[in-house]
Amino acid sequence: MKKLTAKEEEIMRILWSHGDLFIQDLAKYYPDPKPHHNTLATQLGFLEDKGYVVREKFANAYRYHALVPESDFAGQAVDLLVKKFYDSSYARMISRFVKEEKMGLAELKALIAEIESEG
Repeated sequence: MKKLTAKEEEIMRILWSHGDLFIQDLAKYYPDPKPHHNTLATQLGFLEDKGYVVREKFANAYRYHALVPESDFAGQAVDLLVKKFYDSSYARMISRFVKEEKMGLAELKALIAEIESEG
């Protein structure tokens, strides 16, 4: 997957939350001042070029659909984070969470039990 700009990611989050949208509907989910129609169209074009969205024509307008599931995007973001800051070690990342009390030992044990029961 190609990297997204902050504006592209914002559009994707709206599509993931609200489903397929026309540009005018997408704009409704932005706070004031809302981005211009042409700005959104340009950003959506970039997302289409990157393979994140596809558009379907309806009369004189396009409806946009997210091709990449949010879970895939999130997984890639976590993978990059672990690679960059934890030398590709998920164990080091989880260890840091426990040491910094962002995840309790009981929570970690419950997570391990959940994983073992699924396997």
